[in-house]
Amino acid sequence: MSTPLVAAFLLAAAVCVGCGDGPRVVQGTVVGYDPDAPTLTLKDERAPGSTIVLDTSTAEIGAQPEPGDTVRAAYRVQGGRAVAGRVMNLTRQAELRGGAGH
Repeated sequence: MSTPLVAAFLLAAAVCVGCGDGPRVVQGTVVGYDPDAPTLTLKDERAPGSTIVLDTSTAEIGAQPEPGDTVRAAYRVQGGRAVAGRVMNLTRQAELRGGAGH
């Protein structure tokens, strides 16, 4: 192999290793939100009867989640915990845009 080809291969391999698994996404109904803990508990709509607790300490959160709201969250599993990166409140999205609420 030529040197530029080897360098390109090694760069591509390093980029792939650095990416890791992409974020997971969950959508469901808010059971509880504690900004002091900081945790968000959702009833997962894709897995009836199951809940997930997300660590929201570093998450970007749109409108504050309230029990009963439907939210979508992107998260990664780190150290056995589900750590949210972003939380979008679908119920209150219209309020953020200045429109009428539900």
